[in-house]
Amino acid sequence: MARRRLAVVGIDHFHATGWVESIEQFRDEIEIVALYDRTPEVGRTLAPIDHDPRLSPALNPAYRALPFYSDLDRLLGEQEIDLALVTLPNVEAPPAIERLAAAGVHLLVDKPGARTAAEARRAFGAARAAGVKVAVGLTKRYAPAWREARQAVEHGRIGRLIGAEAVLVSSSVRVRNPTNYLFDREVSGGGVLHWLGIHDLDALTWLTGQRVVEVQAMAATAGGEAVGIEDVISLALRFAGGAVATVHYAYALPHPGSDGYVALRGSGGSLKLSPGAWGRESWLERVGPGTIADPVVAQRTTYTNRDAPGYGTAALSVIDDLLAAIDDDRDPLATGEDIVRALELIDAAYRSARTGERVRPATAGVDDDRP
Repeated sequence: MARRRLAVVGIDHFHATGWVESIEQFRDEIEIVALYDRTPEVGRTLAPIDHDPRLSPALNPAYRALPFYSDLDRLLGEQEIDLALVTLPNVEAPPAIERLAAAGVHLLVDKPGARTAAEARRAFGAARAAGVKVAVGLTKRYAPAWREARQAVEHGRIGRLIGAEAVLVSSSVRVRNPTNYLFDREVSGGGVLHWLGIHDLDALTWLTGQRVVEVQAMAATAGGEAVGIEDVISLALRFAGGAVATVHYAYALPHPGSDGYVALRGSGGSLKLSPGAWGRESWLERVGPGTIADPVVAQRTTYTNRDAPGYGTAALSVIDDLLAAIDDDRDPLATGEDIVRALELIDAAYRSARTGERVRPATAGVDDDRP
């Protein structure tokens, strides 16, 4: 079978080099044939101005032999493209997604790919209308610990959901470079919740199978850097079933890296997912009717992640899922609509932080019960 032809749409992105190296692991199925970035200089250096320190600082010099474009229409006019990796600043990604979808190009989009839910809804709606497949970088959905936890919740192992927590503290704005466009609100749309919190906001609704019907948030720029985004934010969420969750995110560590966890607390058991490429899973389950005197069974599972070039094993799973989705004419596990739903929660959180009010997200629906 002929290899699918892929264009890299966006080099100046925190994750671009990692995604490209992951795509390189599919040499029998994908051929990278063209590069695009809005900045011609980046085409010469093949290097994002800022990059994840875990990833390569630049693309392989061999890519200089490929056609480079700073005009996306020209790329599409001159190249026959089946796939595109979209690693663009959030302000640029939505129109590029629409243009690529109109050309019939299937898409791999790094999250969040938009500044607001409205932008994402329009872009990914255009992709849906065009009939192209879109896989997005909500990588936790592809990790074994998270997938098995979701199955356990679906099978009733934790019982009725009572509460949940999602906590993550990551490297500070200074460590990440205050001039990084991630910290420019006009370009990126938001701060730590927008860039990192989207993973866990998506995971909470995906794991529980419940919509969030109410959000209250408090945010600050407290780290001392003159940036236009929040570097710390705390949220309270109410789920449709009545449970309440706490979400806390901060750029606060004095070194690269992150620390945190996600937990679900239910009437029949307590589940905690800890950091790591694939995660660690801890269970506490009651035995008997659930009184103080009843015994408790504890279980801990560590999931081993094999080494993988580029953005890691999860990225390989996303790419493999996109290729299978195209062949099988189905949706990938994480779609553009999932990004829209997560951004609706983020929009609600930012509105709440500005106004001090509780906010019902667009996904809440008017018929949800509110205790």
